[in-house]
Amino acid sequence: MPIGPSRLKVGGDDLCCKWGAPMALIALVGASEMLPDGGLRALVAIAGETLIERQAARLADVGVTHILVADGLRAGSAHYAAIAKPGSPAILVTADTLLTQGFERIDATRRWGGLACISDAMVRDLANMPGEWDVMLTLLRMAVQTGARRLYCEPALFEQGDIAIVTDRPTAALIEQSSLQQVDYGGMGLGRSAIMMPLIRLAGPLLVRSPKTARYLPYVTALLWIGVALLAASGLAAAGALVAVLGGLCLAAMRFLASFRAQSAAHDRVRAIIRSFAWLLLAAFPWLLSLGGAAHAMPRFSEAALAPCLAATILLARLLYEDAGEKRRFHWLLPDADQAWIMLAPALVFGVAPLMFAILPLLALFQILLWMRLARRPEAK
Repeated sequence: MPIGPSRLKVGGDDLCCKWGAPMALIALVGASEMLPDGGLRALVAIAGETLIERQAARLADVGVTHILVADGLRAGSAHYAAIAKPGSPAILVTADTLLTQGFERIDATRRWGGLACISDAMVRDLANMPGEWDVMLTLLRMAVQTGARRLYCEPALFEQGDIAIVTDRPTAALIEQSSLQQVDYGGMGLGRSAIMMPLIRLAGPLLVRSPKTARYLPYVTALLWIGVALLAASGLAAAGALVAVLGGLCLAAMRFLASFRAQSAAHDRVRAIIRSFAWLLLAAFPWLLSLGGAAHAMPRFSEAALAPCLAATILLARLLYEDAGEKRRFHWLLPDADQAWIMLAPALVFGVAPLMFAILPLLALFQILLWMRLARRPEAK
């Protein structure tokens, strides 16, 4: 079935598939089933993101190679990655239960899980078939009849909403609510885990409703941190620290959206760059404040020396956290930049910044030692 170069525009981004390449990239996405209210199932929005937009983003993440996606499917990136692994055709299957009635039956005990890896030969055979046929079902039957590998997923995933066929808008609302509750709000750091993320969690339903939030939040966050640098260079230390706290909230919101919605690797890189800039700004904050002032004087030693020490201690905590691997425990105890800015802001307002710069590195070291002590304890059985 020869097809020329095509371009599909989804959610403001161009997804190009050049079929003239040596290896054709095939992505068949169902978008014809209707909802009870007359709308298209594929256009149902969950947290400001339509199902077909999410499917396109997941397909782009795995390289859009020979994949068949059920109409109205909502699945995680791990399921797309598993089905897209190189090899023979494969079908995602699950048990035949009350929770999986929306999927096509494969045999007496199994149903389709909504994803299938097909071959280009199947597409060519489909194009040569006479008469009328349903593209999705016909390709699925071809995959079953040719003995495609079956990748099993537990029915419990459907109960949790990790995989689902959205049949109506109330179901979409339940999936959205369940997904918000399952997002990983934790991570390294006392400031983010204990303060920033709980605040973002309260505002989570509002953050995810509009796709414009994810689009413009990186720009807002970057401007806030640039504002922190400019305020410090202008001698407005307390104002800069307060804006830094707001910038930390925006970074936490970016992390929240990255956990909930399908985003490209570019979003992750932008967040990492902004977070690194915020960390460097913490180390250079006294220098910006003193050299940017009217006197252009060197900063006090208690601030100039201890601010880089504080930043280095936070970096050490990050490295220890990453080395802990999957056995991370009590990670919320570790120091982070959010905690530092939250404690520096009132200290700068009341004029006790040198004392706070002296306390924070010692506090950070104590937190690291406490974390190392508790993390070594065996888990209760």
